[in-house]
Amino acid sequence: MNSVDLDRLRIMIVDDQTLVRSLISQALQSMGVKQDRIFQAADGTTAMRLLDIRGVDIVLCDVQMQPMNGMDLLKELRCGHTANVSNLPFVFLSGHADRSNVVLASQLHADGFVVKPPKPAEVEKSIQVAMSRNRPEIDPFSYYHVATGTEYDKKVFGRLFETRAPVSQDEPEEKCLSLDMVKPGSVLARDLRSKAGHLLLPRGASISATQLNVLRDFSERYGVAQIYVANSDEAAANPSVARH
Repeated sequence: MNSVDLDRLRIMIVDDQTLVRSLISQALQSMGVKQDRIFQAADGTTAMRLLDIRGVDIVLCDVQMQPMNGMDLLKELRCGHTANVSNLPFVFLSGHADRSNVVLASQLHADGFVVKPPKPAEVEKSIQVAMSRNRPEIDPFSYYHVATGTEYDKKVFGRLFETRAPVSQDEPEEKCLSLDMVKPGSVLARDLRSKAGHLLLPRGASISATQLNVLRDFSERYGVAQIYVANSDEAAANPSVARH
């Protein structure tokens, strides 16, 4: 395993305990990570906002947080709902890496666990391993059905794939756009399916910039050339419309 140059890394620490964040930040700086390349978030929601404006190389994240816990944050990331790449290295900080969490983390392609309180040597080892391993294939549409079991997940993701009523005449008019014409945040007027017929995103979901880029970059895999979106300027422009 080749050693990773730590002074070049941009690292995000997500934990609801200020002391834990401070200890890890100090440990990272002692390893050579530059202070201005260490970002901190006290919960998953704040981390999501930061991941939309900051490019990072790896996330170190607590599991137990409210209302969005670490598993929910990783799922959001893997589904392409941030501006960072969906296969970003991601290591959990946990005082209890029980079997259910380990299995779920594996399904979401996490890069391991560091037991809290974190020891600097373990933190450094986990970073080196995560940054050196082969990354999972970029496929943000394959993680929607991985249920984290939280209320957040049921509210945000669970309703997307419930049995939906047929399109009614009262629904907004739709327009068919080429992939390059679709704006991030556009709401789907029809189910989005791959060329093989697999459901990628259901009607009513909005599509993110990362997901659009993936559809363009991997056109042979998905075979999506055009998308039906709701003909509503308000839906496309209003950030309060659910991203998912």
